[in-house]
Amino acid sequence: MLPPPVLCGMDFTWKGTTERDLSSGQNRLEVIEYSAEPMEAALSGYHQTLSRPARWRQLAVHVAGDGSAGNAVLETGALQYLRGTLEMQAVNAAGGSGLGGFLRGAVTAAASGEGLYKTAFRGSGTLYTEPTRLHLLLGELRGESLIVDDGAFVACVGDITVGRHVNHGFAQAVGSGEGRVQPKLTGSGLFALQSPVPPEEFQVLDLRGDTLKVDGNLVVAYTDGLEFKVEKSARGLLGSGKTGEGFVQSYRGTGRVWLAPTLPLHTTH
Repeated sequence: MLPPPVLCGMDFTWKGTTERDLSSGQNRLEVIEYSAEPMEAALSGYHQTLSRPARWRQLAVHVAGDGSAGNAVLETGALQYLRGTLEMQAVNAAGGSGLGGFLRGAVTAAASGEGLYKTAFRGSGTLYTEPTRLHLLLGELRGESLIVDDGAFVACVGDITVGRHVNHGFAQAVGSGEGRVQPKLTGSGLFALQSPVPPEEFQVLDLRGDTLKVDGNLVVAYTDGLEFKVEKSARGLLGSGKTGEGFVQSYRGTGRVWLAPTLPLHTTH
């Protein structure tokens, strides 16, 4: 629900327009951006400086009811409303559900056996997520797997399963046995991630037998053909202090990396 935009005695109304979209077959992801527009015309002959409220964004997931292509998965709690003949089911990583099991394969189990809850849909229609001030990044998988940073996953549509990847990189570097659990998307279809960084500022790096080293949590996703490690950096290498212990994240091999170099500019106050 969008808040009522009132600022300095002037009333605004939210106007929604399509900011960007991405299609694959009959499925489509659409980012709707809401901007505040004054409800009153400016006074003739007077200069008025308007400080508008920040924009909001909402994801519309257009689902085609055609076999596995008519499947969608949303992060739990992300749904605001839906239209169409879409069946909904909460599924955990172990495949358990109280509503049948038509989409148990949409969320797969990890070796640890812990639950990973998402909301799965099947059929034809459109899903609308809760508005957010974060930016929405759209992408496509073509028979591959994508490992996503914590809290970044929003939705996917198509023949994609949502599982879990246990990242032991930093734990191994500091001698801990615990790993970090991250969403893992596998298959073919469209996906949407959220970030404080606008999509235009992301760099999608195509590595081919190459090595990428990053100081800080600037990577929002990477394909699992890459080998990920956390390594202790030599003194003075990169910033080597953003992780707190002089570690850098390394990605080796062949695959894609979604990198946000400007993230510190959006999170530093």
